[in-house]
Amino acid sequence: MQESKTIGLKNSQLPKMVGELLHSNQFLKVFALSALALVFIGLGVTMVMAMKEPTVITLGSDGKSLERTNQPKAEDQIREGIKRYLEKRYQWEPESVIKKLKDSEQFITPQALKAFQVAVANVAKFSTEKIVSQKVYPEKIEIDLTKQTALITGDRVTSIQGLKAAGNLKLELTFEGGPRTQENPWGIYISKEREE
Repeated sequence: MQESKTIGLKNSQLPKMVGELLHSNQFLKVFALSALALVFIGLGVTMVMAMKEPTVITLGSDGKSLERTNQPKAEDQIREGIKRYLEKRYQWEPESVIKKLKDSEQFITPQALKAFQVAVANVAKFSTEKIVSQKVYPEKIEIDLTKQTALITGDRVTSIQGLKAAGNLKLELTFEGGPRTQENPWGIYISKEREE
């Protein structure tokens, strides 16, 4: 008799591999969907943060928080610009007259610059030759935005070779707006001067 042999049937590997592949595909699908959800959540958070107004905390030189203020009125800005112009144009010593008058050109419109340079050249020459100094003390600066004029009243003290004379100052300036620069941060440009 022959010996009986046991024959073991092998299961086909294909169904098992297909099952594992389907399981791993499900895992990849779940992973891809969760990654996509995270991307959308991240984009949403980024959009919300981008649309929010930034928090700006300003500190002074002493470390204290500075209060938020409103933008200054146009009249106040023009008044400060004109004060700086008066300081440069009408307050000088014989040693500084040329530099001060040159600095005041930053406040003159390009159309009026040539006439201004001719006028102040005589002032500079007279001041250096006769040792003349001048100071002005504006008391009142009235701004008329519709006419774009400023009326300055005050006192003028002129010193000629050490002799001082005081007089009234009545000056009307016609101004216009222009680009703001480091030398002229107010953007005020004088187009015409009229002294009385």
